[in-house]
Amino acid sequence: MANRWVLYRSSVGAEVVQKEIDKCRLKRDEKIRLGAIMKRAAEGNLLPKDRKPLGEGLWELRLSCGERIFRLFYSEVKGAGPVLLGLRFVNKKSAQGIKTDPGDIETARKRLAE
Repeated sequence: MANRWVLYRSSVGAEVVQKEIDKCRLKRDEKIRLGAIMKRAAEGNLLPKDRKPLGEGLWELRLSCGERIFRLFYSEVKGAGPVLLGLRFVNKKSAQGIKTDPGDIETARKRLAE
């Protein structure tokens, strides 16, 4: 399994996942914790509570950082390693709650299909 993550790009080369990451305005400790869980995922060393299968090769990584909860949507691509298809966060005090938005899952599925 490859250790290096690939960020999804649209069919025209737009760095949409990088924009999602930038939009999160990650704090230093969040960057460290996200990096650590991504490394563990790439090495196959996750705890069962860390990830959830979404079907058809799509996975959701979950990480709680203080008041924010991160959802990373990814898939393993043979020969390329893990591909990050989307990154979202919700505030724990959000009115929407802490459930994963079905629209985010659908977006990740569409990106995986490309």
